[in-house]
Amino acid sequence: MNTDTVTNTSTHGPAAQAHRLDLLLYIATLEGGGAERVFVRLANHYAAQGRNVALLVNRPDGPIASLISQNVRVIPVGGPNALRSTPRLVRILKRERPRAVICGLTTANLAMILAAKVLELTTGERPRLMVCERNEFSTVSRRLPWAKRKIFTAMVRGLYRYADKISGNASGVVDDISRVARLAPEMVCVIPNPAPEPAEIIAACATPAPHPWLSENRPVAIAMGRLVPQKDYPTMLNALAQSDEALRLIVLGVGPEKDRLEALAERLGVADRVDFAGFQLNRFDYLARGDQFVLSSLTEGFPNALIEAISFGLPCVSTDCAGGGPRDILGAAFPEALTPVGDSAAMAQAMNGALRNPPEPRRISALASQYTIHSIADRFVEEVMA
Repeated sequence: MNTDTVTNTSTHGPAAQAHRLDLLLYIATLEGGGAERVFVRLANHYAAQGRNVALLVNRPDGPIASLISQNVRVIPVGGPNALRSTPRLVRILKRERPRAVICGLTTANLAMILAAKVLELTTGERPRLMVCERNEFSTVSRRLPWAKRKIFTAMVRGLYRYADKISGNASGVVDDISRVARLAPEMVCVIPNPAPEPAEIIAACATPAPHPWLSENRPVAIAMGRLVPQKDYPTMLNALAQSDEALRLIVLGVGPEKDRLEALAERLGVADRVDFAGFQLNRFDYLARGDQFVLSSLTEGFPNALIEAISFGLPCVSTDCAGGGPRDILGAAFPEALTPVGDSAAMAQAMNGALRNPPEPRRISALASQYTIHSIADRFVEEVMA
């Protein structure tokens, strides 16, 4: 991975125009979340197309840094967080002069809008700008302290109108941010997350089982995501306790709730049926051998983990949560896979149903065909340059 910054700071003349960035993608960190993975995949794809693209991050290290193509230039912003790094963003925009910027997650979005606005006021020009929401803002912001929630809502309402386009990865996400920021319909669009590429699926299916349970003659459910309240793992564990006793659960992810969740598993009597396996870069290897995928979130945009599981033909069970992503993916073809938020009995019933009468894998994986990286990446460019 190349983390060097540009050494040529000239912004005038033919040479500068020739090297001017087509696209600058901004995500604050390279943690293992869905938004970060999408931005890395987009950067890799655009670089493979021959576009002059750079990935801008506050901190260039993180669990998925190794996934960045050698053809993608990584520009480290530095600074403690996105909003406090706004002056640095202004300097980077002035130096790089990208034609378009795509950024993701609310704090980074606000910082980039501010930076673009400052650049416009001081130089008379700025790049085209798309900001991307990945979760339902209203639901996520409720977990913030009252004062901070009010400040962030006011900032979103005051600043998002200065972007050229606001995208969300699911219908509920777009409806919510449109209402919060009071946006005109032509300013917003839905762009889902991309599904895995066929070569990745083939490679995962050819690797050895990454966990001993996946080599045994007992069904295994897979869950993926940070161990945080948003994911509502207590409902999943309660559902496991009410499901077929043969079913075991592997949870891929880290987070502050781990000790609490392990204690709950003990109280429910399912500690020997669940393994909190931590962060795993080779998550596809687990999906290739699981028997079903389970998602219990309170809110989701367009969950990467769910579309990844679909791509492997894995039967899925998910809450019909705020944000609307699971319903966008499963609602038409597999409505029985959706359960009410927080309803462990309904989730257990759906998990048992997926075990006893699983849909045909090809029927499941066919859903992923509309979410190729090529079509999704093209949508981003079309919308930001429209």
